[in-house]
Amino acid sequence: MFDVRRLVVLQEVVRCGSLSAAAALNYTTSAVSQQITALERDIGATLLVRSPSGVRTTAAGARLLEHAETILAAIAAAERDLARIATGRPGAVRIASFASAAATILPRAIARFRALCPDIDIDLVPADPADGVDLLAAGDVDAALITEVPGERPEFPGVHSTPVYDDEFFVVLPAGHRLATAREVSFAALAGEQWIVSTETGVCPDVRVFEQACRHAGFVPSVTFRAEDYHTVQGLVAAELGVSLVPALAAFGGAHPDVVLRRVVGRRPVRRIAVATADEPAENSPLGTFVSLTRAVGTRLRPSLAYSVPERPFSVA
Repeated sequence: MFDVRRLVVLQEVVRCGSLSAAAALNYTTSAVSQQITALERDIGATLLVRSPSGVRTTAAGARLLEHAETILAAIAAAERDLARIATGRPGAVRIASFASAAATILPRAIARFRALCPDIDIDLVPADPADGVDLLAAGDVDAALITEVPGERPEFPGVHSTPVYDDEFFVVLPAGHRLATAREVSFAALAGEQWIVSTETGVCPDVRVFEQACRHAGFVPSVTFRAEDYHTVQGLVAAELGVSLVPALAAFGGAHPDVVLRRVVGRRPVRRIAVATADEPAENSPLGTFVSLTRAVGTRLRPSLAYSVPERPFSVA
């Protein structure tokens, strides 16, 4: 077990680029160095590479920083909860969500919830679906945004799932691709392409949607790159290293200027976004209200996300 307070020191050192972050933390440079050394000893790995020009994170340091956000956010949420108990305030609804849903669906739901329940806070915890369900099981959040494959077995059978939005997948092509000028693309026409997939494994719903689309088109894909996020996927496609299949919420929320997004001809692949809760929430409870509002936002997204796919390469103004 390591001292989580040292995570704050690590974050500040990396943010400032050197051990001179001590000034912002009211420590001496020596004390900051000692805190980092102690953290490295507790972790059992080198976290920073020090040089005269500053510091940079090792692979272990970068990964720990990713965890630090979640850890420190959970601690802050616990402190707020305890403060509410002490002051008699009603509490909060804690929601875990992956990035594209947090950027598109949840803001509207949160705004409407605040208007209806001004005395109840919303705590938003960034987490991929599987991590969100783990937080839900541990009681660290009240709900988690998850993804599922329509028509297949439940992704997380131990939770109550409320459907929110069926997120259509679009083919992502380099701007100079032979099919870039097509309005819609037949998936079978991409059988010979090199594919870029958005995860390191084939078990997440998004990858299963992709594999299902390939099966229906009658081919086994040749996967050449696997990335951890859709931003990286689009960068690889833009460099003409392959093509991909990306859900609309992720694709249109930040499309690369050197790719085009095209609908699939015929059967269109989708993933289902849902709200997972431990049990079905009471209708008039704060959690039940939030789930209902989130589902209502998803319903209204359907016509607004019936994208008019541009004839020319999609770009973000």
